Amino acid sequence: MKKEVVTIRLDFLQGPIWISDVDTGQPMTGIDVIDNDEVVTSINHEISLLYSSFYEFDSNGEPCTFNSQKEKENKNKLLELLSKLLDRLNEINDGSYEINDEETARISSL
Repeated sequence: MKKEVVTIRLDFLQGPIWISDVDTGQPMTGIDVIDNDEVVTSINHEISLLYSSFYEFDSNGEPCTFNSQKEKENKNKLLELLSKLLDRLNEINDGSYEINDEETARISSL
């Protein structure tokens, strides 16, 4: 049986679980155990809101910029939330998926 891959990636207005509903954070992976888990949805949404807050509009003469200093200032909070999310994904894993975490190492190195 081929396992699905769940990608963890941060971007503007997107939960770290790709892909997710922009407004609610509900994952849309097609994997029921993930997509229907309220804990995963809640953490996913919290991370999305935090990460999206690092973007600034009409700032420094630019239409949109990413505030990397703000990301660094929130590094520990991001790592804490990502850890909670990954722990929950591992807890509910029924063997049908594996996790491709593209963010924890990057955030840790900030």
